Amino acid sequence: MNVRKPINYSALFAALNALMAAELPQMELYREIGRLVCGRTEKGAAVAAAEYLHSACPDSSGFSPRNLRRMRDFYRVYATAPEVLHEAMSIGWTQNVVILEAELALQDKLWYIRAVRRFGWSKVTLTQKIASAAHLEIALDLEAEVCYTEKNSTSECVNDDKDPLCVPWK
Repeated sequence: MNVRKPINYSALFAALNALMAAELPQMELYREIGRLVCGRTEKGAAVAAAEYLHSACPDSSGFSPRNLRRMRDFYRVYATAPEVLHEAMSIGWTQNVVILEAELALQDKLWYIRAVRRFGWSKVTLTQKIASAAHLEIALDLEAEVCYTEKNSTSECVNDDKDPLCVPWK
């Protein structure tokens, strides 16, 4: 049986109250909650914060212990890479969780963040793209270029971001 050690979380709870009162956009709120939980060394900080948010903000959703651990991990993974964090903030939480939980190097995470923004991939599509290692096949830096595809090998096509497998014709 797990027995909680008596820990004073009053500073954490006060900071959570301030964040909830600030009415931040979802990604900013989740980043800041992740920062707060990451700053606590106790193993149960995410669970304590989740329980507190559940009781203090019963009308709010998305604050399960699992999701707070994800927020902590989100902050932890990108804390040393502010440029990646900035880009991750521009996509939705669901896609961020998929990318975060995939076993990818930081530069590959960045590639998928940019791909989600560029192609508008849903969670299902993103999961499929990660499973197929799309980052090894699709170049994101292609603008409108003349390219060759297997569909139409006798003529040119324009890569207008609708066909990410369109390969430049040189």
